[in-house]
Amino acid sequence: MTERLARITPDQMTPEQVEVYEKFAGGKRAAPGSAFSLVHPDGGLTGPPNAWLLSPPLARAFERVGWAMRYELTLSDRSREIAILLHAFHRASPFELHAHRKAGRAAGLSDAEIEGLATRTPPAFRSAEERSVFTTTLALIDRKDLDDAEYAAAVAALGERKLFELVALIGYYDSVATQLAVFRVTPPD
Repeated sequence: MTERLARITPDQMTPEQVEVYEKFAGGKRAAPGSAFSLVHPDGGLTGPPNAWLLSPPLARAFERVGWAMRYELTLSDRSREIAILLHAFHRASPFELHAHRKAGRAAGLSDAEIEGLATRTPPAFRSAEERSVFTTTLALIDRKDLDDAEYAAAVAALGERKLFELVALIGYYDSVATQLAVFRVTPPD
């Protein structure tokens, strides 16, 4: 599959695009030890942010939401990555899988646990939160909803805030997976 969108390099960017680029090229996202980088070694951005540059106002919004999803949720890192990986395998999203296999390892998931998520094999849960995230995510990706019993169980295990964060996380990554599919974004070599 060939990418449909050429990578926009810094020398081709408008000042608004440079502003977005700098959010990914510096700070916590680019710090040593970060699970993955969205800055291409030859310049520009990889993954969804390269497409986001087409619309700087939307790029700023997606960048901020992405930051919150990665660094500000009350869900544990493992729980977040379990949900993202289940979604990425469900959508068969090559770039999401590339990035979040790395993020999953950084969050403490083993390679066997990560690959098991492809067949919906539960990882070795470390908490009731992880178990609830796993079961709730499967319901969300299969039916885009929770029945009353599933909702009650999720609220009992996660609380309303974490459940809202999980629903938002799945919605965000569904949007990103669609963008990646339409623009045929592939992982870097």
